[in-house]
Amino acid sequence: MKRITFVLLVLVWFTSCTDKFLDKEPTNYASQEMLMSTAQGVTSALIGCYNDFQSYTYYGRNFVLIGDVYADNAKLSAQNTGNFSSFYNYAVTADDADLKDFWSTAYRIIKNADNIIAACKDSTRNDLNNTIYGEALAVRSLAYFDLVRIFGNRYSFDNAGIPVASDTVPYPERTKVNTIYKMIISDLTKAESLLEQAEVTPFRFNKYSVQALLVLVYKTNNQFTNAIAKAEELIASGQYSLLTAENYIESWSKESSSESIFSIAMSSTDNAGTNSIGHMLSPDGYGGLIPSDDLLKLFSDNDIRTQFFNVRSETFFNKYPGRDGLGVDNVPVIRLSEIYFILAECYILTGNADKTIEILETLTKRVDPTASLTFSSTEELIQKIHEEYRKEFAFEGKRFFQIKRWIWDNPVILGYAFKCPIERTDCNSTICKVENPSYMFAFPIPTAELNANSNLKQNQGY
Repeated sequence: MKRITFVLLVLVWFTSCTDKFLDKEPTNYASQEMLMSTAQGVTSALIGCYNDFQSYTYYGRNFVLIGDVYADNAKLSAQNTGNFSSFYNYAVTADDADLKDFWSTAYRIIKNADNIIAACKDSTRNDLNNTIYGEALAVRSLAYFDLVRIFGNRYSFDNAGIPVASDTVPYPERTKVNTIYKMIISDLTKAESLLEQAEVTPFRFNKYSVQALLVLVYKTNNQFTNAIAKAEELIASGQYSLLTAENYIESWSKESSSESIFSIAMSSTDNAGTNSIGHMLSPDGYGGLIPSDDLLKLFSDNDIRTQFFNVRSETFFNKYPGRDGLGVDNVPVIRLSEIYFILAECYILTGNADKTIEILETLTKRVDPTASLTFSSTEELIQKIHEEYRKEFAFEGKRFFQIKRWIWDNPVILGYAFKCPIERTDCNSTICKVENPSYMFAFPIPTAELNANSNLKQNQGY
């Protein structure tokens, strides 16, 4: 693995920037111009973007765990000291520090990527290559994608999205969700062409990881045909292969695996330490979150993923064992198995049940050789895909977004409307079911941002 480390110049630049992305010119604007004046400075700024993804406020912990605890995969353990309790109890407010910190981190990535992109588009520059340009477009796209999935609600409530950072519009209004998706798709399409010659590594964006992100974006935006085409192209490249039963569990102790398309790199010196995912999930750390019985009961005794279970006074989920100590785990963002699952979903939604079943058999039997795949209806097949996806990506931050996108009001697709609520059976909260759609599928815009920009409007319900 290539270690991604801060360079001194980037530290000076980033630490003096404010949290508000709306600030048109940071106080160190001259230093910023100087940084962007050289290829080395631009490259350092790009590395800084990847480093921000490592933050415990983002992929280092919070963004990942919120996806499971807000839905139905996780609950608070007996030893929890309040971590993520507002998300589990559906008591999130606009003053929530975790949301504010995530917003600030994501928009810092976007603002810095904007500066890199502007430098790359400068016609007077000949010292910057396509790879830098393409990576900057990709990291910006991922940040916008995550922000709009957290704060935007596609299915009602005026389709309010998120603001697009701009140097020319210091106080932007919220851009509609579908417009944000069009921008992301346009940027990723361009990034894919720019990254043709980029090194293939799971820790930096390249042609294939951009294709994978496009698959996720297309599927989330209900562009099933486009998702199928891009997924098939990626799989046909032969660049990645599915893990087998023999190396599946062991792969989580490695830097990467044959399935690793894009991951956030964490070394023994740049991980989140006690604020890491592994530390929060392990009984040897905080052990603050545990799998719900709803999730545990889905796994058969013959499923190799039961080896993630760590049974003590409660059952913990040990998907992040630590390579060089607790908390030192590279965090997967996109794995090949997810591309297959999305392909299976899109096949059934476009009328190709045979291909869906073929993929589903491959995915399930590699982890559970006794898995039985019999279906009497299209709806049962869809529910099985939904269940297997849930099991495969438990504690990878996918569950909330999976439920959120599993809603189709158009009966032409399946012959009936399909809606998936958040529904907990093993529930220690006063709220155990959230219908879909609901205002609760979009989190509140942080108060600090509303105060800084009167053009921002709060999400309904908050």
